[in-house]
Amino acid sequence: MAISRQTERKFRGICYYVASWMIASVGLSALQSYSMTGHVDLFSLLFMLQFSLFMGFSHGIYDIVILKDEMDGRSVWTAMFVRSIYFLSAISANLILCILLLRIKEGEGIINEEGFQSVFDIFKTTGFQVQLAAFFITGYIITFIRSVHKKFGRRVFWNTLMGKTQEPVEEDLVFMFIDLRSSTSICEELGNYKYSCFIKDYYRLLSNCCEENHGEIYQFAGDGVFITWKTNDCQKKARPLDLFFDFKEALFHTRRKFLRKYGVAPDFKAAVHCGKVISTEVGNFGSEMAYHGDVLNTTARIQSLCSKLGQEFLISEELFGKFPLPLPHGFLCSKAGSFELRGKKNAILIFSLQTPLTDYDD
Repeated sequence: MAISRQTERKFRGICYYVASWMIASVGLSALQSYSMTGHVDLFSLLFMLQFSLFMGFSHGIYDIVILKDEMDGRSVWTAMFVRSIYFLSAISANLILCILLLRIKEGEGIINEEGFQSVFDIFKTTGFQVQLAAFFITGYIITFIRSVHKKFGRRVFWNTLMGKTQEPVEEDLVFMFIDLRSSTSICEELGNYKYSCFIKDYYRLLSNCCEENHGEIYQFAGDGVFITWKTNDCQKKARPLDLFFDFKEALFHTRRKFLRKYGVAPDFKAAVHCGKVISTEVGNFGSEMAYHGDVLNTTARIQSLCSKLGQEFLISEELFGKFPLPLPHGFLCSKAGSFELRGKKNAILIFSLQTPLTDYDD
């Protein structure tokens, strides 16, 4: 049985924490033993490998499962205090567990006097206390790196890490523009503050679906968002269709929560198109990726036809011909017609896509 894309996203997140703790713990241990003895102690490395597996898994569970892979919504000082208590508790507990596992005695198991004495002796040493502080800082660094990666995306993150900028380069990309339906009336009904909370919850679901389908959020534009993929990736798998289906399903399953909290549930319309653009990183302080070309404008204009045609998902002929067949999730495709879009010399053939999910009842 294939795992869901949501489970796959969470699994990748936990793997990040495990791998990060393995690299940091084993690396620190190797440097410490080499600086003190002139060689790397294999026993210490094996001990730290075991510790890093436990610590990485527990760190991943805390951030991915308990915090649901989101930023902590509490005040800065409260969030820092809670996370600090967690790090100190988790590091100490995992180190104690690893020490006790090394002192297992036949007939007595993991709970024995020698094991507890070893824990007491090790915790008293200055070297261990320094190591505890190093692991505490490591926990914050690992959390910081993943937070930055989530906030800025892969490309800007790696460019920032390497101290380079993305020079202008031509790329063939797929763009998807998703727009919230009836956003103006919802804003008037809820008021500014409540609408801001509403749109935040809406975008949280969308960004999760985007990550699960390997998309990159290019730009939030009020109540709309541009998402992009490399065209070659979408030729192997129709990722925009997967994203549309997953987001529709996510909104369907959270509909009652939105109604209880806001009195209104979100719905959206979308369009996808592809073409060549120039991608570059712009700005020095507060830089971001930018895509230059008419593909974005064309995608937005195709999406504007959704209301006119009474459709929720439109796709250009150029991109439709690149998707593998049959279409996933039982998508049905029909010609919506040829349209002359503003700024385009030639008419563009547009297809509409419908998914069976829209026929579900509450």
